[in-house]
Amino acid sequence: MRVFQLNMVCGIKSTGRIASEIGKLVEADGGECRIGCGANFVSPESEHFAVKTISVTGRRIYSLLTKLFDAEGRWNRIGTRRLLRQMEQFQPDVVHLHNIHGCYLHAGELFRYLKKKNLPVVWTLHDCWPFTGHCAYFDYSGCERWKTACHDCPQLKSYPVCVGLDGSRRNHAWKRKLFTSLDNLTMVVPCQWMAGPLGQSYMQNCPVRTIYNGVDLQAFRPVDSDIRQRFGLEKGKLVLAVASDWDERKGLRYLIQAAEKMGEEYRFVVIGLSKEQVESLPQGMIGIEHTANVGELVQWYSAADCLANPSMEDNMPMVNLEALACGTPIATFRTGGCPEAVDADTGIVVDKADVDGLCEAIRQLCPKTEERKAACLKRAQLFDSRRTFENYLNLYKELCR
Repeated sequence: MRVFQLNMVCGIKSTGRIASEIGKLVEADGGECRIGCGANFVSPESEHFAVKTISVTGRRIYSLLTKLFDAEGRWNRIGTRRLLRQMEQFQPDVVHLHNIHGCYLHAGELFRYLKKKNLPVVWTLHDCWPFTGHCAYFDYSGCERWKTACHDCPQLKSYPVCVGLDGSRRNHAWKRKLFTSLDNLTMVVPCQWMAGPLGQSYMQNCPVRTIYNGVDLQAFRPVDSDIRQRFGLEKGKLVLAVASDWDERKGLRYLIQAAEKMGEEYRFVVIGLSKEQVESLPQGMIGIEHTANVGELVQWYSAADCLANPSMEDNMPMVNLEALACGTPIATFRTGGCPEAVDADTGIVVDKADVDGLCEAIRQLCPKTEERKAACLKRAQLFDSRRTFENYLNLYKELCR
């Protein structure tokens, strides 16, 4: 089995780790895998998978053009053609798409090639971008124009950011024509929630499978950690929050409000911030910039009393699953697939933007007990990547029969 995946990142961040974990399973099954990616940095253990499509300078240029013209997925034609030549040489049995946005691929070139070759294509929806005219998520704004025809987008300033003219109407029509052109396309949703909007979109006629995101339980597990001592956090309860990018939808402002309400007994640590965000945090909160160090993340998860996830829009965020795998319970907003990650023994779900509810959930989950830790570890078994991603191997084989 030869599988060619496409994703913005490889081996880093949540979707990059998912793609790499799938690649490892393909290899363990006797197959071969490549991952076409747009990020220049690739984790060392995933380097042999990576087929890079664009330089750092090229991505910066196309990112600027996207912001000006609201034209995500319409750049890097030359790099995409070069990637497709490498794909042709690899001769995949299956092409697996993840995030094809991120200013590294020309979607038109890609889909014309896929239609011509009529290869089985699997597309995992890590967000809603494939069926909207602009945004990666729509529920924060309450917009439902994507169901018919996007226009006058209320989220131009959200990813993928546009500072120029609104192109949502044009984009929606273009993507509808392009993404519904394949006869051999199977959609995969990583949570039950995502199946809802997909079934109301122009891609509703595609076959759909639900395959939950998986976490590597060999990498993410409870460990002895001296991280509290290193950061002077021996006293009080440790509340952890993790994201790859703390944009508006990730709810940083609600986290800050919760920290201010709860006082010095609760120490909030936020991982994944920009340098400017770190410097702007109120006194008492600890901010840490982006890290690709899994070992460091595991130490933080293991040391924390609970994970606070104030995301306002999401599907099945990996941070929830990683926390469970390290024995840490979760306080989260009721959004996307977040409620699907926990049960009554492993977390508390509150309404979006309910800061008081979030504070109360954190109080109930702290301090972490041995009973709750054991429940989290048991819950994490449901999301063991060796089991969940095995479903991808089975799907590949089914489509190639």
